[in-house]
Amino acid sequence: MPPDNRENCLSAEELAELNPQQRKARLGQVLLPLVQEHQPILAVHVTKALLELEDDEVLALLENRSRLERKIEDATAELARQDELTRRAGLRRHTDG
Repeated sequence: MPPDNRENCLSAEELAELNPQQRKARLGQVLLPLVQEHQPILAVHVTKALLELEDDEVLALLENRSRLERKIEDATAELARQDELTRRAGLRRHTDG
């Protein structure tokens, strides 16, 4: 069953009424199900990465599905790169130790 569109609708006016922590939480609530459609395994990590963007940029992504998909791909690639660097650093420490 598709998510309720009313839950996924979000306006700048609605966000303006919230404090910064509430804004990020609300953006995350809307963003997570959309990210899960494209990246179910890393959805939480990708969503957290996207929430580091400015609120107005996240709103723009929510309004443009193709831009959102590109950002999801970019965030996924960055997470993979960071994971590879961490893994390599761990291997070096292990072999150096």
